[in-house]
Amino acid sequence: MSSLNKTKLYEASKRLEKHLKERENEYIIYKQFHILIGTFNVNNRQAPSNTLLDEWFNRVTDNGNKRSSNPDIIAVGFQEIDTSSGAYIYDDKRKEDEWEVIVRKTIKNCYKTKNDNDKFQLLNRIRLMGILLFVYVRASHMEKCTLVSRASVPTGFMGIAGNKGGVGISFRFYETNICFVNCHFASGDGQTQRRNEDYQTIESRMAFTDAPTYSFKDYIWYTPTTPGSSAPNVQASSIPTRWWKINDHDIVFWFGDMNYRISQTNEQVRKALNELSTVPLHEKDQLRCEMKLNNVFTNYHEPPIDFMPTYKFDSNTDVYDTSEKLRTPSWTDRILYHTKRSMVRYINNELELQSIQPIHYSCAKTIRFSDHRPVSGLYLVAIKYKYDDKCLNRIREELIREFDREENDSIPTIDVYPRPPAILFNNIRYLDKVSYSLLIKNIGECSCTFSIYSSSAFEPTRPIKVKQLSDEPFFDCLTFTPNPPYILQINEEQHIDISFQMKSQYSWLFGKQLNEILILHVENGADTFITLDITLDMGPFGLSFNQFPPTLFDSEKRQYIYSIDKNTSSERIIEMKNDPPALYISLIDCLKERNDLNLLNIFNSDIQDAIDLIPIRNQIYEHNYNFQNYSSVHLFMILLHLLQSLPEPLISRDIQDKMFLGNNTTSNRSYQLPSGSSIQSHIPNENSSQQQHMAKAVGFIIEQLQPKQRNLFFRFLLLLQKSWPTSEQIKRNDNDTQQSILNVCIDVLALSILHAHANRNQRHNFLLACLNDEKKKNFK
Repeated sequence: MSSLNKTKLYEASKRLEKHLKERENEYIIYKQFHILIGTFNVNNRQAPSNTLLDEWFNRVTDNGNKRSSNPDIIAVGFQEIDTSSGAYIYDDKRKEDEWEVIVRKTIKNCYKTKNDNDKFQLLNRIRLMGILLFVYVRASHMEKCTLVSRASVPTGFMGIAGNKGGVGISFRFYETNICFVNCHFASGDGQTQRRNEDYQTIESRMAFTDAPTYSFKDYIWYTPTTPGSSAPNVQASSIPTRWWKINDHDIVFWFGDMNYRISQTNEQVRKALNELSTVPLHEKDQLRCEMKLNNVFTNYHEPPIDFMPTYKFDSNTDVYDTSEKLRTPSWTDRILYHTKRSMVRYINNELELQSIQPIHYSCAKTIRFSDHRPVSGLYLVAIKYKYDDKCLNRIREELIREFDREENDSIPTIDVYPRPPAILFNNIRYLDKVSYSLLIKNIGECSCTFSIYSSSAFEPTRPIKVKQLSDEPFFDCLTFTPNPPYILQINEEQHIDISFQMKSQYSWLFGKQLNEILILHVENGADTFITLDITLDMGPFGLSFNQFPPTLFDSEKRQYIYSIDKNTSSERIIEMKNDPPALYISLIDCLKERNDLNLLNIFNSDIQDAIDLIPIRNQIYEHNYNFQNYSSVHLFMILLHLLQSLPEPLISRDIQDKMFLGNNTTSNRSYQLPSGSSIQSHIPNENSSQQQHMAKAVGFIIEQLQPKQRNLFFRFLLLLQKSWPTSEQIKRNDNDTQQSILNVCIDVLALSILHAHANRNQRHNFLLACLNDEKKKNFK
């Protein structure tokens, strides 16, 4: 078959699928089911012993003695289940298991039954650091749960830390594709834009597959379901047949600690709450304001809020925050839902009803051990229960005959402005973020659906796979606001902002010119080509050590030379062939001289939000290494960016492979995938033998590193060792916020040295082994 015929066949099948979808009400039999959603930020606290969370569920499902609102599906999301440093060092599932036991007991206590078919079973679970999601289904429905998949996306510090982000579980329930997403967005009163970006990142990057995937990403923690669970397996094929984005599902519930605040002063908010006047506060709720502006959660819905703000309380009281920070009470914990079809025909098409009907939306007032209150919602959801095959076949035949008659009558047509669309980004430096705006207008006689793809990943005869797009470095650095796909009705317009920011892992591209073509693909219509020309300025970011100028040393003054003075005698200048580039030495020496580096302070979110690295970056591009006008925070952060942008990690990938994958020093362990299949892992066991292995690794590295890398490694290590908080400092600051900051610190520092080549456990254990080794040397 020719390429042209394949394209026509593919487009025709897509068109048929789309129109069949539009007429679902005519051949699908719907049935209503209750779905219970719960979200709870537990603030790194465990529920008191012998405590169940009954009010959390009963508050929305208890209907007196009738008990008619018992759920069929329960999705429970937690945030901050573990913010200790151990959560960053070990893949420890103990807290995860402890919460699963509490939830299971609570469900059993709330929905007592002697009938095994009415009992709940754990369908799946997933964790990203402190973000945890469980999905339970009644036993009678388990065999109708297929295509089970899960995914996670970190959005924390520098876009790599998993202290913030989202986890999701996707599955087909009877004939309806359902997705549950549990999230934890950026905190802080003034961080609305950061929270919007967290949403955009999760929405654009979270992807599910209908077959098992064997690609382990650092932050996707595949955890087996509870032993003995009869969770169904996904398709047996090892090759994914399709990828789903979040909004590809028929029904989405998105919930969690979204951290949106109330845009009023603390005094005004507390005064209104004391007067029980919450309606004016709803109008200032950041989430609702951003949704009205279509900045986030487009086409999502939330029931009216008739409960008090759920954050922040003094623990074990009903009193809002009285600490030094005196945080403004806010509705940070939310449950939103999205459905492709707002109304459905029910019972032989005679009754029209809402696809999702909120029954209750409330918070549990008596569960007080955290600084948040748990929120829950009960929803009556119309599920595609089964197909009327006879009716489906009749409609399919009708559509095919209709397409034959109207083959060219209704071709989707759009106008794109500017015309022709040509994106030109010149002189882009590291950390720059630039944008280009498009206006798309539907000028045809029918609605149109379109998306934007990389030309190298696009083939009109097959669907685009999400993972393929991220394999293109330039495309992975692009963000689209709002996220595709886009649907326009006749005469509707859509503004799209296309932003580009080079990621550190692709910094080796600096000094090059990217000339690419994006395809604005209109289903069943004509495609538009968008030229993309990006000129990336050469600079220190992305350079290997050998690409830097020689490192020079003044033998008379006994100091490194960062700029050449014309009066300097050439006889005094020595080239230090085994030393790292002068830029790295200058930054580290300046930090050592100041001796004021406070790691717990540097990684504080308030500090990070306020820091602007563009001025010091510009100075470095100009080869000016006089950093006296910059704070230690600026110096240290730009040093981390330099390390993370190295084409090869400071500890090369080859050395990491020898160190972590040696058969004599690691033990193979089997890990379960969502499908029930297993793979082998070379992660060492978390015990004393592992610690000994990591201690040996430090010595092994000294032997394997090249001279320049070895020199910089020990300079950096000594700086960290000197700045590392003492046990007294950690004890003095022993609170959840400081512990979370220390977690992020460990994560980012380990990635700076090793990049993402090794897994998280290996990176963190190695970093701490290095620091401990240096401390022992100093003690001796």
